[in-house]
Amino acid sequence: KELTRERALNEHQLLTRTGIYKDINCKSLRQQLYELKLKTHTIRNDLVSVRRMQQSLQVNFKTELQDANKKIENQIYRLHQMEIRSVQCRTIENELDLYVINSTKIDRDLEDLEASVEELQNDVKSKHCYVTMNDVESFALVLSTISRSLVDLKASFPVLREKICSLGPQSTLNDDQKFLHEEPERLDYTIKKCKRLTTMLYQLKRLAVSQEQKIVPTKTQRRFSLGSNGKSVDRKRLLEQIESITQNSDGRIKAIEKAEKLRDRRLNYANQLDTLKQMKYTAEQVIQSRRK
Repeated sequence: KELTRERALNEHQLLTRTGIYKDINCKSLRQQLYELKLKTHTIRNDLVSVRRMQQSLQVNFKTELQDANKKIENQIYRLHQMEIRSVQCRTIENELDLYVINSTKIDRDLEDLEASVEELQNDVKSKHCYVTMNDVESFALVLSTISRSLVDLKASFPVLREKICSLGPQSTLNDDQKFLHEEPERLDYTIKKCKRLTTMLYQLKRLAVSQEQKIVPTKTQRRFSLGSNGKSVDRKRLLEQIESITQNSDGRIKAIEKAEKLRDRRLNYANQLDTLKQMKYTAEQVIQSRRK
């Protein structure tokens, strides 16, 4: 009986505890489900916000990426244009330097030729020197070469000026506007000098032809006479004039150097003429040999 009573008591206690646990567990489960529902709703809202934020970030990133690509493309294009412009500037600068070199050479050659022709003309007028056709032809050859170079230079100037102006106002070459403004006048002045030399050479050629017709073949040709009237000067009188000259070594040296330069130039012109004649003769011989 005691065992039965104790067993019944234990079963009653067990049933009581189980009921209490069931009530506790039921209340806790509802609370957990409710909290879980709230958390799920919150998480869902957060996911929606995150999704919207992600979409917004994607749109912003795409826009910024496009802007960055445009900036990079513009920068690359600008650098490419700057490189092209730099190459154009260097090319035009080289053309301008070559133009100035050719212009300087033409001016120097024309100045030397003008000095030689004037020196020969003065010798003819003051010293009654004879003029040979060889001298006139050599001068004419040099003048022809200078004239062709001058024509080419004048033809190239408008193109060069247009290239310089096409670079725009920011170009460093536009600082030389004075050169672009004065160069046409200088070219016209140089052409006038060539025409003047052509007239002088034509007069010297006529004089050379007339002198060659008057020269007697049996007499020895003299380059110039000692006297202004073609007669010989008394030796004693000449010595007195030499002794009466004021000593001026510097002036004599400069005069001698000038005479040597003029002689060298005339010799150079004569050599150029001989070379041209030789080339012409060789070309004619080659043509004749081919015909045979």
